[in-house]
Amino acid sequence: MKRFIIVLSGILVIASCFPLYAQKIKENDEIFASVGVNVPMYKGVESDMVVGLHYGHCHSNGIGYRVGFNYSPSVADVSNYFGIPLAFTYRMGSRSFSSKVRSATIGAFNSAAGSGDEGLKYGFTAFLMNMFDRIEFSAGLSPGYVSGGSSSPSVSRYGYGLSHWERRWTEKLYGFALSIDAGVNINFRIWRFDLRLMPAFHYNITNNYRYHTEKGDDSVGLLSSKDRPLRWFFTFSGGLAFRF
Repeated sequence: MKRFIIVLSGILVIASCFPLYAQKIKENDEIFASVGVNVPMYKGVESDMVVGLHYGHCHSNGIGYRVGFNYSPSVADVSNYFGIPLAFTYRMGSRSFSSKVRSATIGAFNSAAGSGDEGLKYGFTAFLMNMFDRIEFSAGLSPGYVSGGSSSPSVSRYGYGLSHWERRWTEKLYGFALSIDAGVNINFRIWRFDLRLMPAFHYNITNNYRYHTEKGDDSVGLLSSKDRPLRWFFTFSGGLAFRF
């Protein structure tokens, strides 16, 4: 606990060195890069990486818009998705620097209390999370294109003598893609830069992906088969933004 108090005191000293006048800067435009994971919300379907570059504008009343470019090297084993997210946004006001430090300090001590040897880790995590600010909500559409073809079936064997088999693959139905998106992001501000956490949900209107599963036995043949569209996805990304 003593180590935690010493470390936290050092953080407060360093944080206090940032110029307070940065809170008064009123940048309305921003560019930001992001990287994260795209998770199909279906059991057995693997997650994939997604990267993006975006431009956003926010008016003084908090209402704004965002446009950008996203790329995923693979979605459910179908390669190369390109998307252009278009969204309306609403950004809540920012707390003062002193208010963020105060709430972060209280949260850190509350998390560290009674945590024993883990107190430093929990306290430091709570301090950082309480320093995030300026919550922004977004909703919009993402037209895009899937350039890859249907994936090759992957076969796994199981059971006595490995006589049972299961085959899985994703069928690409359409190249053009369109999804409805809704998300939120929180920001940790350092001068004109923002560190961001950005969870979001996506619903695929165009039904680009259909996931197939077949099960069988070497002596009997095909036992069962089923397929389902992959429409719901969840992304969790982190990014760095610059305001100007």
